[in-house]
Amino acid sequence: MHTDVVARDRLFNMRLSEDESARLDRIAAHYGLNAAGVIRMLLKREDDSLTSSKAPETPARKAPKGKR
Repeated sequence: MHTDVVARDRLFNMRLSEDESARLDRIAAHYGLNAAGVIRMLLKREDDSLTSSKAPETPARKAPKGKR
């Protein structure tokens, strides 16, 4: 279990619809977390997915060739 103390100085507020709130409550109950824990878990999961997929780098754009 993660026991390190993490400084959380940044505040984030958001409004949820009734449907979104119900989804958040179901996910929180499933994982035994509160809403903030669910958001943190999903952020980490998505970031891990993006960084581990190693998407190919976009090649540099070539300058257009003009008429001489």
